[in-house]
Amino acid sequence: MMGSFVHFLRAGSTARATAALAAVVIISMLAAACTSRESTPTYSAFMDTTVSVYGPYRVVKLPIVKGVKTANPIQLASGPAEVLYAANQTGEVYSLHDTDKDGLEDEARLYCNVKDYGLRSPSGFTHRGDTIYIGTAQQVRAFLDTDGDLKADTSWVFFDEIPNSEHPYEWTCGLNFGPDGWLYLALTTDSWNASPSPDPNGYRGSILRISPDGKKAEAVATGIRSVYDMSFDQKGDLLFIDNEGGGNPQEELNLLVKNSFYGHNPAKYTFRSITAPVYALQTEMAPSGIEFNKADNDFGGTAGNLFVSFYGPGERWSRGGVGRVVIQQLPDGSYTYQEYPVADIPKLSNLAFGKDGALYLSQHGKADYWYNAIYENEGAFYKLVYDPALSEKPVKVRAGLTKTFSKNSLEAGKQLFAERACLGCHAVDGATELLGPNLKDVAKRLNRTEILEEILSPSERIKPSMMALRVHKTNGQSLIGRVVNANEEQISLMMTGNHVVQINRSDILKTEDEKKSLMYEGLLTSLTDSEKEALLDYIVSLSE
Repeated sequence: MMGSFVHFLRAGSTARATAALAAVVIISMLAAACTSRESTPTYSAFMDTTVSVYGPYRVVKLPIVKGVKTANPIQLASGPAEVLYAANQTGEVYSLHDTDKDGLEDEARLYCNVKDYGLRSPSGFTHRGDTIYIGTAQQVRAFLDTDGDLKADTSWVFFDEIPNSEHPYEWTCGLNFGPDGWLYLALTTDSWNASPSPDPNGYRGSILRISPDGKKAEAVATGIRSVYDMSFDQKGDLLFIDNEGGGNPQEELNLLVKNSFYGHNPAKYTFRSITAPVYALQTEMAPSGIEFNKADNDFGGTAGNLFVSFYGPGERWSRGGVGRVVIQQLPDGSYTYQEYPVADIPKLSNLAFGKDGALYLSQHGKADYWYNAIYENEGAFYKLVYDPALSEKPVKVRAGLTKTFSKNSLEAGKQLFAERACLGCHAVDGATELLGPNLKDVAKRLNRTEILEEILSPSERIKPSMMALRVHKTNGQSLIGRVVNANEEQISLMMTGNHVVQINRSDILKTEDEKKSLMYEGLLTSLTDSEKEALLDYIVSLSE
């Protein structure tokens, strides 16, 4: 009996000892977890709480403090081994690395500099195996790192049949290898260039398809404007973005249909019909990058969604953002598109999903009119991290147009719009191209204060496609207007009154870019405050 009791006590002691040991293990694990969290203070230290986010994400500004200076990055993409690569407007192409293993990249290592080859604007990036392809204004060049030090040690010309000029907006963008093994890329339009290079194949303003050996090329679509990025979906269809302006009434999401014409610069191409965009993007102005999230990457319930970065209106340094588009196919084969804002981050130039499934963003930052780096310490990278703890919280609602306008105010504003000759240069139907921008849905692009600023100071910020050109003719005549088409024989100039004049190049002495808007100064000088408010009410009401 006593022996049984002793055995019981010993058994109890063993149980208590086991329980105590388990408690120690649990406490140690909790302490280790706390220590682990505390050992990575930089993750929380670099949270950008000033950014408005519309989903279960934390926004972190990457502490890139080592290596290459990130001066106005214009490109961001996943490269070999899923390493992130980026490129500066100044020519450097570099990879991003997390040297202290805290989950945040802190170093940019130089891969190559396209300036070493007499090239500029490395605005296109893709890879096939270990070979990296960089699209520049003059050529697509292939680079290879043969010794594994993440620095290119050999390169060659892959494709150079690009009609190159020194115009700063003529870029080579959206490089993607298709399911057919061919390289797809977009050449921005030359419609804003008063002196475009000879283009016998009509390549500029087109999407090209280049054979795997780089020896054959064909234009698979024409009539594009500023296609800064393209992305293949899971079915192998190619979608591409295009910017509003110069005949494009909206920020466009397009589906590539072979041999289609997409509406821009119609004087340059032969076509039967115009292929309309499949969707008009709403999150912001100037889409700059697109990428499909992988089907196996949840990222807050967005697997398979299309993510879009936006630069925002030029020289408005607080504008820009990220949106996502849910694309669904209906039983009849058609598609629906539903767009959601993700975050408001200014002046984004591109985006890419990282190896860990987070979304990375490149921020171009302030620059001159031609996107050149002239400000100090400009350019950054952000990482959007999915935080499950936020998924149960209500999604922040983005502010929109909530003001209602009285009928009297709208009628007075509409009358002033006509009296001040606004109708003479600005259509409001979303389709007609006049001397000035079409103002349909302008309040989706600019807020009320920004619209007023555009009227009061029209020369402060001028879109590239709206820049004036002064043409001096050999007979002493001087003409000023907006270039709507230019080729080797003549320039087509839209003049005040919206009539287009064709000027033979043989009759031109010289041309000069005018850094002054074609819109008159002082249009509101004689208006009362109530009249100004009525005019703004009418202009804002043009947005649905």
